[in-house]
Amino acid sequence: MVCLHQFHLGRGQINFESQENALAMKTYATWLRLFELQRYYSWIADHFHISTRACQLQTYGKDYDFRWLEERLLPLNFRLVFLNRTPGSFAVARVEHLKVSSKPDQYNGLSTFVREQELIKRLVAESMLPRLELDISDNDIPRALEKIADWMESTGGLWTE
Repeated sequence: MVCLHQFHLGRGQINFESQENALAMKTYATWLRLFELQRYYSWIADHFHISTRACQLQTYGKDYDFRWLEERLLPLNFRLVFLNRTPGSFAVARVEHLKVSSKPDQYNGLSTFVREQELIKRLVAESMLPRLELDISDNDIPRALEKIADWMESTGGLWTE
């Protein structure tokens, strides 16, 4: 299994400015080509195109069309898992995030996270990819992992056709 998680100190594939659009789309095309070339790997891509759409909509009012990306991810058997929580559970989650955050002030306004989650929920619903939406308000990670694994198995997500 290969895990793709992006850490960056500046702008990147999600929060790029308009003059960096070509580079961001080229980066997506490069990742996609890597997925196609390594089709028998198991990939976990965190904060991918849905996060880009959400960030770009919130920051610049621009919505990028990633149908081209999803149309090529479908034959690779990619799945989308959307972990969400009830608005009332964000305060408890905040306590855990503060333990590991390098930027704790980002958690001061929890209503921002609730609004972002609603936007991402809408964008997930628009996706062509098979998807699982899972409420993790109870912070029961072992239960969530079991549900994801069961869903992946029952929908054929554990192998490439």
